[in-house]
Amino acid sequence: MLGRERILQATLALIDEKGLAAFNIRALATALGVYPAAIYWHVPSRDALVAGAIGLAMQNVAARLPEGGWQLRLAALMRGFRDALRAHPHLAPAVASELATNVNVDAPLIDYVLAALEEARFEGPALVDAFNVVIAAMCGFATLELSAAPAEAAAEWQDACRSRIDAVDAQRHPHLARHVGELRNQAFMLRWASGREQPLHSSFDAWIDVVIRGLDARSRMLRRPARVV
Repeated sequence: MLGRERILQATLALIDEKGLAAFNIRALATALGVYPAAIYWHVPSRDALVAGAIGLAMQNVAARLPEGGWQLRLAALMRGFRDALRAHPHLAPAVASELATNVNVDAPLIDYVLAALEEARFEGPALVDAFNVVIAAMCGFATLELSAAPAEAAAEWQDACRSRIDAVDAQRHPHLARHVGELRNQAFMLRWASGREQPLHSSFDAWIDVVIRGLDARSRMLRRPARVV
């Protein structure tokens, strides 16, 4: 029986197989063995299908999160989100560049984040700022890590990237030239392989450490009594 859940599962499977750019309702209808018009009875548009697929892919992130101190909880959230997105890397462009995730408000995840920030003693506008930091940190690294080479002429594109990186002018850019050997294909802006094939695990661990320590330091700073002049 055709229904919203079956349609979204087929959408996610098709995006996983073909990629986001190649996904369309006609291909989805073919995969489901129905006419395209039948899909519109359940989901109004391609954008709504993509948003639903994102929601489906991320639906268990909040369900697997642990108890413990707020630092541990927020670190687990960022790891869980990255793991879920790595399982469906073709969704990364939509998560990075669209507000599609807002269609399916993940109340359990949001509540989890706010509980951690309350424990960290953020409140008022500072809590809003901290919340935005957490969500940007959660989405930002993973979506950037999973960005991919252009679908057309990918090999030529990768060769061109390698050539430009290896041809850096040591006279004009001495610091880059000094470190290019360790950075090439291991650092943002200096790689040609996606994190799908070459994940940036140690950099992600460093990212979590910086974000959590930064939130902790900011919370302490905001609670510091004002100095009397």
